[in-house]
Amino acid sequence: VLLMIVVTLLKEYEIIDLSTSSKTHSLMGMVVSFLIVARVNTALSRYSVCRGDVNIMYREARQLIQNAIVLTNRHGNVDKKSREWRNEFTYRSLVLLRTSIAVVEYYSKGLSGWECPELSGLEAAYVTPSDLWKCNSSNNDHGNDYCNTMRVPFRIEYLLRKTVVEQNKRLVDPLDVRHESKFLNGIDSFMVGFHGVTKFITTPVPFPLIQMTRTIILIYIYTIPLILLKIEGTKDFSEEWVWNCISTFILTYGFMGLELVAIELDDPFGDDENDFDTLAFARMVFEDTYLLISEADGEEWANKLRKKMGCQEGPRNTSFSSFNFGSSSS
Repeated sequence: VLLMIVVTLLKEYEIIDLSTSSKTHSLMGMVVSFLIVARVNTALSRYSVCRGDVNIMYREARQLIQNAIVLTNRHGNVDKKSREWRNEFTYRSLVLLRTSIAVVEYYSKGLSGWECPELSGLEAAYVTPSDLWKCNSSNNDHGNDYCNTMRVPFRIEYLLRKTVVEQNKRLVDPLDVRHESKFLNGIDSFMVGFHGVTKFITTPVPFPLIQMTRTIILIYIYTIPLILLKIEGTKDFSEEWVWNCISTFILTYGFMGLELVAIELDDPFGDDENDFDTLAFARMVFEDTYLLISEADGEEWANKLRKKMGCQEGPRNTSFSSFNFGSSSS
C-alpha cells in the first residue's frame, strides 16, 4: 500500500511514470494463482493425513488397554500376578504413546524420549542411551538426541510385545492364540500410525515449490501498484488513489494470507494456536486408563499405575544391568 501511494504521487506530480502494461501481469497472476492453490492443497493434504495418523495412535492405545482389561478379567484372572500383568501392560501401552508424542514434539519441546517424566523402572533403563547403543551405531554422531529419541518408541514396543507373549506364563487362565494375536495386531496398528507421523516429520515440503511460489508472489504483489496506475479511471485523483490502495491491500492480503496459511499447516506440532495439542489428548487417555484399572482391579492398582506415570521422588534407576527382563516391572 505504501508503494502504491509513492508511485501514485510520483505520477501525479509528473516526476516519473512507473506504470506498465497489464498483459504480462495478467499472465503472471494465473501462474501465481496456480502455485498458491497447489501449495495450500499440498499443505492441507499433509495436515489431514498427519492428523489421521495421530488419531490412530490414540485409538489403538485405548483399544489395547481396554481389550487387555476386558479379556483377562473375563477369564477370571483376578489374582495378584494377573493384576501385575495388566498393570505392566497398561503402563507400557501408555509410555509407548507418551514416547511417540515426545518424538513428534521434539523440535518444539526439545524433550528427549528417555527424559519423559512418565518413564520409570526397567522401561526408563531400557530406553536410556548407553554404551551398547554407541557400539552398535553406524553413525559417527552417537550423541544425536533426535536419532536416539526416534529409537525410544521402538524399544518400548519391544517390551510391550514381550509382555503380551508372557501372558501364558503369568496369567492363571492364559488367553488363547487368537486373543494374543489381537494384541500383537493392535501394536502393529499403533506403529502404523507412528510411522505415518514420522514420515510427515522427516519429509518436508519440496523446497523448490516453496521457493518458486514465494518468489513469484512477491514479484506479483510488488508490481500491482504499477499496473493499477496504468488503468485509466474516471474518478478524480483523491478518490482514485484511495481505491487503488484498497485494491492493492486486498490482493496482497489474499495471496500472502494463503501463503501464511500453508506455512501454518506445514508444521502442526508445537505451541501455535492451530497446532495439535497432542500431549493434552494423551493425558485424557492416561486418565481414562486410571479409571478402567480402578474399576477392574481396585484403587490400589490404579494408584500404582499413577505413581509410575507421575513424577517420582528421588533419581530414577537407569542402570540397565540391574533389571531382570523375565519378571514383571511392577
